[in-house]
Amino acid sequence: MDNTGLVSNILIAGKTGVGKSAFLNYIYGRDIAASRAGSPVTEEGLHEYEYYDLERGILFRFFDTWGLEADRSDEWHEAVLAVVNEREGALDIADWFHTIYYLLSINSGRVEAYEIDSILRPLYEKESNVTIILTNYNPESAMNVEKAEAMESVLMRELGIPREAMIRVNSVEKKLLSGQLVPRLGYDAVWTRNRVNLWQDVERKLPLNLTNHLLGELEAWRDRSHRVAESIRIFTPQAMISWKARQIEKDLEATLEAAAETTEEAMAEGIRHYIQLMERYPLVGAPSDLVFKTRRVELGFDYSFKRTIRKMVLGMIPGVHFIYWAFKRRTAERGIKKAVNQQYEVVKQTIEFDVRRGFEEEMRRLGRTLSQ
Repeated sequence: MDNTGLVSNILIAGKTGVGKSAFLNYIYGRDIAASRAGSPVTEEGLHEYEYYDLERGILFRFFDTWGLEADRSDEWHEAVLAVVNEREGALDIADWFHTIYYLLSINSGRVEAYEIDSILRPLYEKESNVTIILTNYNPESAMNVEKAEAMESVLMRELGIPREAMIRVNSVEKKLLSGQLVPRLGYDAVWTRNRVNLWQDVERKLPLNLTNHLLGELEAWRDRSHRVAESIRIFTPQAMISWKARQIEKDLEATLEAAAETTEEAMAEGIRHYIQLMERYPLVGAPSDLVFKTRRVELGFDYSFKRTIRKMVLGMIPGVHFIYWAFKRRTAERGIKKAVNQQYEVVKQTIEFDVRRGFEEEMRRLGRTLSQ
């Protein structure tokens, strides 16, 4: 991946007037929301626009929803969650939503029921990488602080999320009529949360998506094999039936080899994508320590490839033992299908349990390295 190819995808949502543009400009750079005239992703109003951060070498790709209202929550649910599902199930983490922001204004002091039921709860149930941003925060105003605390209490109770999942932000410095100056707040907290959330996302979703890729390739093999069996006729020579069965065996071996190699490449690229993003995100806190940790993770991951992911996958999957019942031509199709189904179930169970656990342990090991 070269310096111009690093992408971070961001979904931002919230009701009209909560301060989405001001928030984006504050967190990502000056006037980036001015490029909002992007291409529509859905007819209902989900728009994509880009901002290239020359200093960091990251292309930030924003997916911005229309102003949400109660009478349009169903449209949001159908249109936006469809995009979320498609992106977050991708094998390549460069396609994921690396951050999902949902904005609420403290000035309103309210969290609408439809925001919880139709928007936030479905995202959390899918374990999406969501950060709730409470905008217009003024720590010197007792009423403002009280509203923020009340909103956080509702969200924690209704969604079962920790307080750390919500960040109070003031995006624009303002001077009140009283003469009080309300400074911009929340920048460091947002970027710190972005880093933590993204690793948790990678640690959880990458094993799941790799497992699903293996299962998808296995299912495609089963379907191909069934079509081969269905091509057998009563007059098909026995030698041809045996040849077809051997080809099915070889197809499974080749399918597993190719799928395992793809998962190895995807995991390696996913880890490196995360590390590069971390090294180029705003280095709030202890930047030198963060860079050291991410490089240590990358070195640890490369070292583990002496025992490659591909070999790990293939080592866990049982050998291809293809026995079919085709002593008579008229039973060949049924016999081959039975053998295919048996082999499919054995390999499927191994992928779902043993191989996935192997992926998860690899990610936990890297996570421990990162947190040391």
